[in-house]
Amino acid sequence: MNPLTQAARVVADAHLAIIEAENRKLRKINQVLMDRVERAFDTQTDNAFSLFQTAITLESKVSQRTADLSTLTQTLRREIFERREAEAALHIAKAEAEQANLSKTRFLLAASHDLHQPLNAARLFLGALAEEISGERQRELVERIEAALESVDDLLSALLDISRLDARVWPVQRESFPLAPLLARLAREYRPQAQALGLAMRVVPSSLVVHTDRRLLERVMRNLISNAIRYTGSGRILVGCRHRGAEVSLEVADTGIGIAEEKRQLIFEEFRQLGNNPRRDDKGVGLGLAIVDRIVRLLELSIAVESWPGRGSRFAVRVPLGVPGATCPEAPSAPPLLTSSLSGRVVVVVVDDEAAQAALAPLLQGWGCTLAIAATAAGAIAQLDALGRTPDLIVADCRLDGGGPGTSVIDMLHQRYGSEVPALVISSDRSETLEADIRALGHGFLGKPVAPAKLRAMLSYLLREARKR
Repeated sequence: MNPLTQAARVVADAHLAIIEAENRKLRKINQVLMDRVERAFDTQTDNAFSLFQTAITLESKVSQRTADLSTLTQTLRREIFERREAEAALHIAKAEAEQANLSKTRFLLAASHDLHQPLNAARLFLGALAEEISGERQRELVERIEAALESVDDLLSALLDISRLDARVWPVQRESFPLAPLLARLAREYRPQAQALGLAMRVVPSSLVVHTDRRLLERVMRNLISNAIRYTGSGRILVGCRHRGAEVSLEVADTGIGIAEEKRQLIFEEFRQLGNNPRRDDKGVGLGLAIVDRIVRLLELSIAVESWPGRGSRFAVRVPLGVPGATCPEAPSAPPLLTSSLSGRVVVVVVDDEAAQAALAPLLQGWGCTLAIAATAAGAIAQLDALGRTPDLIVADCRLDGGGPGTSVIDMLHQRYGSEVPALVISSDRSETLEADIRALGHGFLGKPVAPAKLRAMLSYLLREARKR
């Protein structure tokens, strides 16, 4: 054998031995790995079964919870749908109620004119009758009739106010204004009334400024003071203010009959009077505090009541503080009731109600006036032409069915006889807004029913002011 061939075979055998040794080693490693895999499989068999069981249980629970959630979702959807339907019905009912309130208010506003017309005529007839009688007994009867008519007037006005406040059609104008003029005016007007009844009344001045509707706040204070006077038989009444953080507490305290704790909320109900009024001849109509409550809610204020039966009561209205240094024009106040002779004056009266015409004619003629009375401006002008006179005074109803608004009638007469002729507007609508508008035109204003004494004083005042111009 060639030595080279033999050497190559030796090398090949050596390599083969090495490969066989490596194969044996690999087989051992493979066996160990297989054993480990099998053991792992045997070990995981129970866990896998448990996991399988758990998975089945969880799937069942998930299915049940999903079904419950679906049922709950359907229930919630149904409840949401029903709630939306209820809310829609509530909105409709609310809108209908608001519309009914507005309709009621419009009806009362319209009816108040017709209701006040005969009442106005009755008071004017009564005034003319008072001019003709001289007996003490007859005068006493006239005064009692006048008081009864005044009560009817107060009731009609209060009912109209209640209706307007409930319908929230009362105009609200919030502004900052000082309390000092308001308190001074209340003191001037109510102190004589209190003193006439033997009561001491003190109004504490204040430099505070508040922010709310000035006219409505004054209405609240007037009603509270009137109520205090009515239910205080003896003692005193105190009106004042306290600074309370960002608010001012306007307070009216009295030493009257007081209110039991369980009845304090009842006093704000309509026509609610708790009795024991020490002034049996001044029972009121039971709407003053009901109006206070509505105004307070309209203005988003608060009112608190403290009372001690037999010792007195205290009403406190919380009002926001105003801007310091703020000022605003004062509310138009009624002119002073000065009287002077109307004899010889030519008075034009444009009123379309026959009863009012029949009542005004003898009243004005009894005061010595020359009268031109008609339902329209044209009719009044024709009468003046027949008299050959020019008017000294104009009296017009605010609402004329056939002749248009009273202010238009005054404009027509002013165009013919001159704008310097003073004019008085008489209206069933006694709202402060209308009164302010009429006064802004430079005319006088009186609400129906017209008291003869006020009519005479107002006409005298207008003549006096006209002479100054």
